[in-house]
Amino acid sequence: MKQGGSVLHFDLMEEMEILGVGLRICALALFTALHLGCATSAASVARMDGFDAQWRGFNSLKSEPFGIHETELKVRVIVVENTADMNFPGAVGTYSHPQGIIRIVGKKINGKIVLCPAVIGHEIQHAMEYQDKTQIFVNPDKLEEYGY
Repeated sequence: MKQGGSVLHFDLMEEMEILGVGLRICALALFTALHLGCATSAASVARMDGFDAQWRGFNSLKSEPFGIHETELKVRVIVVENTADMNFPGAVGTYSHPQGIIRIVGKKINGKIVLCPAVIGHEIQHAMEYQDKTQIFVNPDKLEEYGY
């Protein structure tokens, strides 16, 4: 910076340096605001990606007409903290018939129990398979036989 009379003059290099520092500060502030204010956890991204992938697979299936089908289920859900409490090595969810019991691993976060939607959905499908009187529901362990 050069001083000439009462006017300050900046040469081009000094102006670029000041602009670069300002841009870096703005970028850092924007990054911080986005990261703290609306950050999505890796678990949320994985869940949403998984749901989208499953829906694309399901939506690609060719369906036969069936109208509307309604069924009623009687299910008891037991949520455990870890797989050691599942009574079935390696399982994260099970369905017992004819008792209608789903056992599933859950997590407690902010005072609420969170379940994996894919696991509870899979076990509900077992309940539908066994409890529906028309036996129209597929075994979710054999979806490959239906092209899914």
